[in-house]
This record gives sequence, structure tokens and C-alpha cells, in this order.
Amino acid sequence: MRWFVFCYWYEPDAPSDPVGLVRLWALARQLAEQGDSVTVFPPRYRSALLQRGFSTVPIPILSWTVVRPISYAILSCIAGLIRACRLKPDIVYYRWMDSPHPLLLARLLGARCVCEVNGEPVPDWSEADRTFKRRLKHWLASFALSRCDRVVVLTDGLRDLVVDRYRVAPERVVVLPSGTDTSVFVPQNAEACRRRVGLTPDRDYIGFVGSFYRYQGLSCLLDAMVIIRRTLPSVHLLLVGDGETVSELKQQADRLALNSCITWVGRIPYQEVPEWIGATTVCVAPFREDRGETSPVKIFDYLACGRPVVASAIPSVAATFTQETGVALVPPDDHIALAEAVMNLLNDKDRQSRMSDRGRCFVEQGFSWAHLTNHLKEWLAVEQAPIRHAYSRIL
Repeated sequence: MRWFVFCYWYEPDAPSDPVGLVRLWALARQLAEQGDSVTVFPPRYRSALLQRGFSTVPIPILSWTVVRPISYAILSCIAGLIRACRLKPDIVYYRWMDSPHPLLLARLLGARCVCEVNGEPVPDWSEADRTFKRRLKHWLASFALSRCDRVVVLTDGLRDLVVDRYRVAPERVVVLPSGTDTSVFVPQNAEACRRRVGLTPDRDYIGFVGSFYRYQGLSCLLDAMVIIRRTLPSVHLLLVGDGETVSELKQQADRLALNSCITWVGRIPYQEVPEWIGATTVCVAPFREDRGETSPVKIFDYLACGRPVVASAIPSVAATFTQETGVALVPPDDHIALAEAVMNLLNDKDRQSRMSDRGRCFVEQGFSWAHLTNHLKEWLAVEQAPIRHAYSRIL
């Protein structure tokens, strides 16, 4: 099977090397390893130039805010048409974007179109504030999603949303959550990892890995760290990543006198993440209540590395993870509950070990990228009736 994968992504705080395409890199790599032909059309970021195992066609984009997505849409569509002259795709797969050009390209080439929705297509849409821009985005989402052959979503909540709001037939939607590479993210000796990354070997570390956005709940984590330090003064916090709130967080840490117990690791290559997770004792995912639908790669990575996790019990997380899968759930935005849950784990080595084993087993059984890719291909192999629209001659 031949795949064209389109994936526009932009992070305003780190335009030189965004990390939001990890899931699609993993999907492309797994498809290629299974013998499929895969061509990915990403923006020309540093991470796109480093990918191996499949074909990439990095798309240059203009830096101005309004022109950036337009430049990607036009140039990636042209690149797709040129590449299709030599290699016609069977599947055009794309991460949701406001531009419907992957759908139009698929129809032109006679390929099936699959759209992946990993968040609300129009996140700022509200019935009380119907600006022209929002109405246009909502119309584009309804137009494109209802005409795609299949729609992949990350959570049950997103499935309900695309069916109810965007008129997608339920049988054309599949929930395919995030996962992890269980051959790369593996349990390692914590003391050995700490030595390799320059940390104190015999100290307990609380770890967070991800982009520093407000919805990650890192402000709540710093408040919890104040409580943790009162009881366990030797505990250290590892913050691996970077983002729009890093300055605010450092100012907060300074006000709370926490700088001596925090290591700001910064943004690192994804292949180095397992070693930093391996250096931790407990990992955290303190999402805010308003995070919305998510299937966080970080939690699967934590569990694959054999680390117990404390995470906010937002609906999409609570629907997937439990204590029996290696994750202790706490109310979001509650720094006292977060601190207590972390301290309980730090003080109970036997519970840490049980949760570590359960978490690793959980991801091995159903959340490796290989397993999820197989599920996607099996689902696509099932024939469905063609979509009929009044404008079928156009689409």
C-alpha cells in the first residue's frame, strides 16, 4: 500500500523545531517497516530533515502568521501532485488542518482520504461568539470531515464530537489513541540513567516531559512541589521541555524558593527522552481541567519505561488509565492532592514496583505503535459503501 501523509504543525514558541509530529513520525515508520511505501509532506523543520526509514518531502513555509498555513497548503499540494506522477498513492492521510487540500488531492488522484483529528477542529468555536473566521473554520471542518473516507480520532470524546458536530457517519470513525515505541522506551536502571545525564544517583526525582503550555498544569505542579519539599526535602524535580510558559514558571519557582530543587533540562531530541524518564522515580502529567480531549504520548512513554505515573483525572485520561495500569489519578488543578499522591508513591517502594510492572505490561498489550498501526490497516481493509453527496461530481 502506498501512503501520502500531510502534516502541518506550528508551535509559536519554537518554530524552528516543533515536537507535535511525533505520532505521525511513528506511524510512518511503522508502516514502512511493514513494507508499505510512505511519503510524508511535513513543514521544513529540523525534525523533518532528521527522519529516516521513510520518504520525506519537507515543505518550505513562509514565516508570517497569516501566510504560513497558506504557503504550506499550496506548496505541499504542488509537491504531492509532482510526486504522484511517479508514485500514485492508495491512501492520502492527513492531520486535521483548516485547508481541505489533502481531500481534494485524494479525489483528484483516485485515492482514499483519511483524516486524523487529535483535538477539537475548531477549538475556539462557541455559540456565543460567532465571528466570521470561526464560522468559516467550522464550515470547512464540516465540509471536509463529512467527505473523508475515514476519520481517525484519539479519544471517545472526539469520536462523539466529529459524529455530532461535523456529521461524520459513525461507522467511518475509529478511535486510535496515542502509543509508544516499546522497543525504544524500555525500563532502565534509574541510578545508571542518572549518572549518564549528570544527576545525583541516590536521589529521588519527579519527572515531567513535554511542551510547557498552560494546559499542562505545571504551575500546579510547582505549588505541589512546595508541599513535597516540606516532607521530603531531598526530592528533586526534572522539567524536560520548553515552551510559551517557561519564563512564567521560572518566575514562580523563584517566588516559591524552588530553584535549588529543580533541574530545567530544556528541549531535547526525542531519542534522548527514554534516558531522562529512566532517571526519574515518579513521572507526572498534571493536566488542567480545561485541557480538553487528549491521548497523551507522554503517559505511554512513562509507562513503557517502567515508571509509575501520577496524572490528572480529566475525562480522556481517566477513560484510558487506572491504578491497575500504573497511573494514580488525582483531581485536576488540586496541588494538595497532587502532592499527596506523589509523596505516597515516593514513600512506598513496593507500590512503585507493582505500578511499574503493570504499566509496562499495559502498553505492551495494546499501545505499542506497531499494534496501533496494525489496527489502523485492518480497519482500512474493511470495505465500506462510498460516500454520496449532492456535490459528488466535485468530490
